[in-house]
Amino acid sequence: MGMMLTMRNDPLNDVAMSEPEEASKMREFSLEEVKSSKRKILVIYKNDVFDITSFVNAHPGGKDKIMLAKGSFVEPYWSYYPQHTNNKYVVDSVLKPMKIGTLKESDRDSAPPAPNPYVSDPVRSHSLRIITPTPCNAETTSEGLENWLTDSDDFYVRNHGPVPLASEKDSWSINLFSSPLKVSEIKSLAKSGKLSEISVTATMQCGGNRRGYYRKKANGTQWGHGAISNARWKGVRVRDLMEHLDVKEEGKWLNALSEDGTLVSIPRHKVEDVNGDVILAYEMNGEDIPRDHGYPVRLVVPGYVGVRNVKWVKKVWFGEEVSSMWQTGLAYKILPTDVDSKKVEKVDLSKYKGMMEMPVTSVIRKAVVGKDGVLRCEGFAWSGGGRGIHRVDISVDGGSSWHCVDLKEGKDQPPHKAWAWTFWEAEVDVKDVNVEEVVVKAVDVAGNSQPSEGKDIWNVRGLGNNSWHYKRIDREDDWDNSRFG
Repeated sequence: MGMMLTMRNDPLNDVAMSEPEEASKMREFSLEEVKSSKRKILVIYKNDVFDITSFVNAHPGGKDKIMLAKGSFVEPYWSYYPQHTNNKYVVDSVLKPMKIGTLKESDRDSAPPAPNPYVSDPVRSHSLRIITPTPCNAETTSEGLENWLTDSDDFYVRNHGPVPLASEKDSWSINLFSSPLKVSEIKSLAKSGKLSEISVTATMQCGGNRRGYYRKKANGTQWGHGAISNARWKGVRVRDLMEHLDVKEEGKWLNALSEDGTLVSIPRHKVEDVNGDVILAYEMNGEDIPRDHGYPVRLVVPGYVGVRNVKWVKKVWFGEEVSSMWQTGLAYKILPTDVDSKKVEKVDLSKYKGMMEMPVTSVIRKAVVGKDGVLRCEGFAWSGGGRGIHRVDISVDGGSSWHCVDLKEGKDQPPHKAWAWTFWEAEVDVKDVNVEEVVVKAVDVAGNSQPSEGKDIWNVRGLGNNSWHYKRIDREDDWDNSRFG
């Protein structure tokens, strides 16, 4: 009795191919065959041919972006979107299973240059610390963190690709629960009193903030502590829009799709809660939202990780399941500390939830010893989920003893609706002590505190680093206000 073989069809010629022989008999394609394929969407990477037909609609960056490479090489486009080539998981776990053959020798290494999609990006402030220029990832410096409301020019930037070129704000249309509404119409409903226009002061923080402080390197943008900022957002509650539109859609998750293809899902209960303050925002700090931050309209989900506050909103709907690969995939999941880049491929990601509310954290912005021997410190503390800051402590002896600081701006927020950070200040007499650094930790109203060391919470994606924050102490004579960190 012969060996039973599993059969599959060749994507272009419907030629049967047995699985055991597949690796050795993969088809060779000419470049013209790849370009002219009608039934399948084919792309080339490192001279291998891939059938991505079943994947295009699930592409985290949107169908339009991935279709730019249809029938051609992906490398020219990936050079502008380095989250692909810098992420081994994308190539090994997503792309490789779709391989169907190789490119003929005569057509190899002939990839044409792609147009630069970043030429129309906005000019960024010199006050930002640029970590990656394309796509732009830039953090707020110590100087920018001085203000309780972060200036829009100083607000950290986290982009996954080029900034969309928006049409005029009033003509921008959003598909809201299958009803098209222009931004101008939403604003008119608010001005007429049919919808309540509200302002929400909320801190946003990238899930990878302080990733660069882990002693063991983690995958992703190597942020310092400046991927966090605070702003006053104006718009209308999504729950009020639902009531106005008489939304009958069912589903446990609200899905929001950006013009740049980013898709996020947030729990329905967060949206429907009158105290959840989930809004479609069209103003930031009293002005139109800048392009880098979502012009003309973004979702603001107070207390949640930054990525859920999706920018450039084009479509909103409900579904029974999480629709976003940004949440079902590895990108925003905190895995166990023993799972490194070599083990991650064997992990069942469905067992782990994507980041939503952020953990309590605190940062020292400034620490200076004056000529009088007094250490003067200032910084901020924040906790996700609206949990207010109960206490902040600093130590000048590595945590052996602690000094309680004075809470300042933000301390009077409702304790379970404290969407914004809390500033703090402290003075400690150190004239008789030789101190080189100071460390801070915070406690929120739920009793959550920060872990002492990053190694206890390290994860392969470097998310949620809320370990104690250390800062070298400056002397009054040599302190430089512009220095970061």
